Amino acid sequence: MSNGSVFDKLCSPLGILPPVLVQEITQRLRNVINYQPVIGIMGKTGAGKSSLCNALFRSTVSAVSHTTACTREPQRFTLQAGERQVTLIDLPGVGESPERDEEYQALYQRLWPELDLVLWLIKADDRALTPDCDFYFRMLSPGAGGRDKVLFVLTQSDKVEPSREWSGFLNQPSEQQLTHLEEKQRAVCSLFNHPVLPVITVSAATGWHLPELVEVLFRSLPARASSAVSSVIRPQYRTQKIEAQAQQDFGDTVSDVMTHTLSELSLPGAVTVVVSTMINAVVSVARSVWRFFF
Repeated sequence: MSNGSVFDKLCSPLGILPPVLVQEITQRLRNVINYQPVIGIMGKTGAGKSSLCNALFRSTVSAVSHTTACTREPQRFTLQAGERQVTLIDLPGVGESPERDEEYQALYQRLWPELDLVLWLIKADDRALTPDCDFYFRMLSPGAGGRDKVLFVLTQSDKVEPSREWSGFLNQPSEQQLTHLEEKQRAVCSLFNHPVLPVITVSAATGWHLPELVEVLFRSLPARASSAVSSVIRPQYRTQKIEAQAQQDFGDTVSDVMTHTLSELSLPGAVTVVVSTMINAVVSVARSVWRFFF
């Protein structure tokens, strides 16, 4: 079955609506299916941004823009999987210098609304967190909003002291390393005033805790973004749980789009029940055909 025929099946319950309204909803449903998420990656140089992205995503990363010395625009990369596309934006600059931080702060504040989620990477053994902390609070002042987009990730956990105690056979930290990692998690929670999203510890080099990171990532993404991201995640992390989350999100997004579109009309009360039944029918079909699109 082609995507075109699947889309026709998705839209078939709309037949009870006037053609002009069917056309409007159909276009909005296409936008839902073709939505291209944008994920920001922040952190100081050496935090392991490339290593983590290569470990998480199966798609070949291709640059679509480059940082230049004069504008210092963040670098954008495209992850492509079939018809699905996700953009990663490398957000450099944390802790380079007070002058640069001011410049980047203004740039990122303009960019922030575009981002669906931000992975803020901090080396698990990095004790100099003041630059990250200062930048975070300057850019996202209390009450300004946007903190619910930030997922802190403590990287390179296998290098936490005593690093020689990391068990390669079991691929896990020693008890002492685990204690240090838990202390670092608590420190980050305290310094960043208990972020909205959890603080996750990982090792991209060994794969430790990457499945846990993926699960939190998918719980943190807005519903409109999770399906496309599931298409570019590595197969070993695209578990049934992840697919179920994305499938549920897809149905919720379809429901929200249709409800919002129809709420713009002044529908008679007698029609409301029929319209509600139609929305439920489209959402049910959307979840059943999710795998054809993603």
